[in-house]
Amino acid sequence: MLSLDRLAALDLSLWLRSGQEAGERLVLNQSNVSRRVNQALGLFELKLLKREQEWEVEGPEPNLTLLALERHVHQTARWLGQGLLRIEGTYWSGPLLLTPEPEGWLGGRHDTVGVQRPLQWLNDRVIDAWLTGGPDWPEPDDPTFRTLEVCTMPVHLVVAPGHPLLQQLERRGPLDWDDVAAFPSLALPPGTYPKVEASLRALGLWSSPIRMARYQRQRWEGKSEQELQVGYATVLSEQVAGQLVRLPLQLPIRSGEALVVRREWAEHPRTLALAELLRQRLEPWAAAHGELVITSPPADR
Repeated sequence: MLSLDRLAALDLSLWLRSGQEAGERLVLNQSNVSRRVNQALGLFELKLLKREQEWEVEGPEPNLTLLALERHVHQTARWLGQGLLRIEGTYWSGPLLLTPEPEGWLGGRHDTVGVQRPLQWLNDRVIDAWLTGGPDWPEPDDPTFRTLEVCTMPVHLVVAPGHPLLQQLERRGPLDWDDVAAFPSLALPPGTYPKVEASLRALGLWSSPIRMARYQRQRWEGKSEQELQVGYATVLSEQVAGQLVRLPLQLPIRSGEALVVRREWAEHPRTLALAELLRQRLEPWAAAHGELVITSPPADR
């Protein structure tokens, strides 16, 4: 069996994309992290490869299966209290809802864009929970993951102060979707947020592509602040987005926040306690913004 510290060094380096970041959380220097990563890889005769700035473990399928079994054992140990559980968030939920870190939990970098990477980490048992925005989270009948919704809220179109659409609104009155579609609108690579993408494309939006796997403010809200791009925001993302102005058009998208875990841990007391803590941390936002509605846990729990 692989020791807890060696597998932790490997998985935190993969998750955090940095041996230095892994060392800070493990209270180790980078050389010690590197040595433990190499020991873990050597035991399974695996190697690390970097693709699009993200690390991947590669090797023969039987060896990868052994690593997966080892991760299952180590995750079970974490849920039993033999180590901090690991949670990833978004660029807004990290600072707003996961800071300070909930007791017993270790937070990530909270800068991953899209759903594929966090779901892969959850599936591989590299992380234990993911706090994400909707509607691109697993469906209720997903065989692997459970989604515990903690709030709902609408999504808004936002632009920079002084944007021509705001000037047009003042001169001519109500806007329509053709007015908005005449301007570039934020678009991420296909499949990044598939449900949101489909809804916005149907309106003529999602037209100005940028390639971004990790959140960079200057390429997201920064483009909307400095250029003519139309962006998207919720009550929570607006808190870290800068000075953007909502357009008075109702998008057909309902967002929210949800905690996603593997099904076998969905009813664990630590999962339920974290979901309740998140609801408590959302209360000030719900009190200040009536459009944010905290979701009660199921009555049969």
